[in-house]
This record gives sequence, C-alpha cells and structure tokens, in this order.
Amino acid sequence: MRGRAWLLPLALSLTLAACETDEPTPQEREAITSLTRAFLLSLARSYSEMDVKYLEPLAAPRYVNETYDAIMTLRANGDRLEPVLVNLEITDLKVLRHANAYVFCTETWDTRRLDVASGQLKGHDPHSVLHSVVQMKLVEKRWVVLYREVEETATGPRFLVRTPKAQKP
Repeated sequence: MRGRAWLLPLALSLTLAACETDEPTPQEREAITSLTRAFLLSLARSYSEMDVKYLEPLAAPRYVNETYDAIMTLRANGDRLEPVLVNLEITDLKVLRHANAYVFCTETWDTRRLDVASGQLKGHDPHSVLHSVVQMKLVEKRWVVLYREVEETATGPRFLVRTPKAQKP
C-alpha cells in the first residue's frame, strides 16, 4: 500500500482537472462583454483625443503605455485617428480558472485619418473589419484589460479621399 500512496492524489488531481471548463458563468460573461465594449470605446476616444486617460481605469498600465507610444508615433507623423466603432461581435469568450479571460472579437470601424495640426481629412476607411483577441485578468474582483491583439484585418477602400473637381475660373 505504501508504494501506491501517490495514486490517490494523482487520481484526485486528474478528476479536478477534467471538471475544469473554460465556459464563463453568466455573471462573468456579462461583466467581460460590458468591459470589452467599454474598452474599445475608450480606446477610440483615446486615439481621437490623443489622450490615454480614458483607458487608465480599464486597462493595465503596460497596455496604456503602449497605446500612448502608438498615439505619439501618429502625432510625430502629423496624423490623428478618429475611429468610430460601428459594430462589435464577440465570436468566442473563454475564461480560465475564473481569473483569465480571452475575448475573440470581430470589430467593424469607421476610421478617419486627420492632419494633427489642421484637422483636415487625409484619409477615410469607412468599413475596416478587425479580428482581435482581448486578454483580461481578474484583479481585486474586477476585470482589467491586459492586451489586445489584432490578428486579421479586412478593409474597404483604404483611406479613401476623393480629389475635389477643379473649379472653373
């Protein structure tokens, strides 16, 4: 019997592991879905106003800093984005050990690219479709966005700006 003492803990561990699921509870699903939408709207506002303060209550400091760097790169190139979330479809949602969430999304955006100084329209993509994954972690009983990765992009006419017709003298 002594040689088989390890068998019971192993059997219990395997049984518990088999019972674990990645399906969220209804409460988790509601909280994570709400946060995903709020996060994307805050991300859009951060890009539009070139200020990450809207992300700070929702996302981890590392992600906020990465977004700040991206916004500053746009500014250095004379650009500002004005994205509008047209549609959000959550295609899958996984919660691991009630502490980590992965949200698989199809996002549809109407994005304008403006000159940072004049506000003049430089480009417009009215139908940009992004397939993304948003990773979240439960921190002190609240979900926090750790990261968002865009895995695939499908766009309409890329940053279409029509040339105005010449005026007759």
